[in-house]
Amino acid sequence: MVKDYPVIDKRSIVRMVYRRPPELIACLGLFSVLTSLFLFSPPQISFAQLSSSPETSASLGVQGANSQLAELEAARQQYMTAWNNTAFTSQFDVFVAEGTFGLYGEYREHVPANVFRPGETMVLYVEPVGFGHQPITDTSVEGSGDTDAASRTLYLINMTADIYGTDSSGAQVFAIEDLAVATNLISHRQMTEIPMTLTLTQEEPFPVGDYLITYVVYDHVTGQSFQIDRQITIDDNAITGALPLPDISNDNSMQSLLPEEQLEERSQALETSPTF
Repeated sequence: MVKDYPVIDKRSIVRMVYRRPPELIACLGLFSVLTSLFLFSPPQISFAQLSSSPETSASLGVQGANSQLAELEAARQQYMTAWNNTAFTSQFDVFVAEGTFGLYGEYREHVPANVFRPGETMVLYVEPVGFGHQPITDTSVEGSGDTDAASRTLYLINMTADIYGTDSSGAQVFAIEDLAVATNLISHRQMTEIPMTLTLTQEEPFPVGDYLITYVVYDHVTGQSFQIDRQITIDDNAITGALPLPDISNDNSMQSLLPEEQLEERSQALETSPTF
């Protein structure tokens, strides 16, 4: 059985197209947009491509650390250049309580600042700058098979001091010379932070009164020296001790003032304590 299909005239198709121009334009526009997205969209990158392996991250971390160390060493070399162009002098000095000083910058100031009791030990804490570093060749490692060690350079620091005292009339009451303060120090690096303490003990208590204490420090590497003058008073009624420090367990409190008796006990304890 043969089916009859309706015959559509071409002119009717044309009439259908012209009768529905908005729908046709919309379809063509959507087709154009989809085609553009497909042709010109960037390739998709998976998270696996973006993520780096632990080995790569570790390598980048090491490279960053090495770069920072290189910058730090370059800055140190610039600092040493400025250091070597600086005259030998004291950048800071202060009387400290006996037995309270240790590392560089670690001390408790003596109070009152320049008043002492008869027989009390006077300690001047000094931070010198501009002292020299004499290169010396270490020959103790020769023959060890390590060529780097056999040619390594060490550095010598050598400083001494004199201490003089005069009374209010200008008469000299004591003189201490060639006091070893940083003598024949040998280091692998050019040290710059050396805590220097100039200690004056009253073997015979000074009479009550005013005195001028003169400290002269010598750098035997550069041949330079500097002088510090300090006016002091000996008062048998003075109450002396150490300036309190903040209590780290309580931001609003201060450590109590240490009287001289406790300072002496602490100093003796430090002298008898074992070293490691």
